[in-house]
Amino acid sequence: MVGCGHLNEGPPTGIRLTAASDTTIRICWTAPAGSLPDSYVIAFKGTGTSAWEDLSSAIDSATHADHNPFGRTGSYRVTAVYDGRPYPSTDTLTSAPAHTAATAVGELNSTVYSGYGWDRDSGTGTVFTMTYASNADRVDFYITDWSTGLDGPRYYVASPDWGPCEPGGIDQVPVGSWRHNWFSYLPSEVERPLPAFDTARYAANLELLPDSTFVAVVCADTVVTTDTTDTIVTVSRHYALVKFGSQDTAAGTVEVETWFQPIERLRLIQH
Repeated sequence: MVGCGHLNEGPPTGIRLTAASDTTIRICWTAPAGSLPDSYVIAFKGTGTSAWEDLSSAIDSATHADHNPFGRTGSYRVTAVYDGRPYPSTDTLTSAPAHTAATAVGELNSTVYSGYGWDRDSGTGTVFTMTYASNADRVDFYITDWSTGLDGPRYYVASPDWGPCEPGGIDQVPVGSWRHNWFSYLPSEVERPLPAFDTARYAANLELLPDSTFVAVVCADTVVTTDTTDTIVTVSRHYALVKFGSQDTAAGTVEVETWFQPIERLRLIQH
């Protein structure tokens, strides 16, 4: 408890999580506004567990610490310590993926929206129509049978940039800055890290199995930064796990459930 003699003491603020590597977490914070603490203690609570475990201590001038969770995800807390007096951060952040419950996604020529994409901040998945180029920066995949119909018999998940030029998308999907994303089969729902991105492992489209198909998705975003002398174009990547479930070829829909990792380039997907 903060007493009258310790008014300049307090917790760290501005807790942030980034990727130190594609399987390790960097925990960042801002020092308390008052006195500099003697040290910081970083704690972790694994997904599916209830107990906090102290990971390590950081020196008083530190602003971040790295953690290898060995494939796990979970919550992080940073505590400032003054002469043995702990002040834990009031906010905690998690590295667990964001879950979006199963929803019907339509085949490209059905009446149900066929595009699906994730909000990069919240990780929430939403369906979108592919008939507007203004949705190009929102869609991460769509469902198609590579024809002008909707009844299959086989459905595929495809990268959005294929939409304007495939048979079902001509005269329906406008030309635009649609994302070029990647997909890889998984043997089942996984808790271990998703496969690292490699064009030998990931493809721009995959056939979906009749019952359920688990797929790793790599989402690519083009980032343009400019200064007074140069323009730099880079690609940032996010990973997601998708379960493509039951198919209804009469309605032209597939049940889709997703887990999206909002931390850029992090492959951890335990949930």
